[in-house]
Amino acid sequence: MSLRFAILGFLSVRPFSGYDLKRAFDQSVRHFWTADQAAIYRTLGELESKGLVEHERIAQDLRPDRNLFRPTEAG
Repeated sequence: MSLRFAILGFLSVRPFSGYDLKRAFDQSVRHFWTADQAAIYRTLGELESKGLVEHERIAQDLRPDRNLFRPTEAG
């Protein structure tokens, strides 16, 4: 299974940040498939460049801004 399909599957449920996706992987499929943070963010970038996902930047006061990703119609 490709990481991009797994990410699109998670995003079909609700918007996720890269950090949230890592937590979702760790809490659900980690026992048979691991995904490191760098691979998740790299794949999100690839999916966005292909027009399959888009992100919304959420400003936070005491933390870095959050990027929430969601699938596009094509995704």
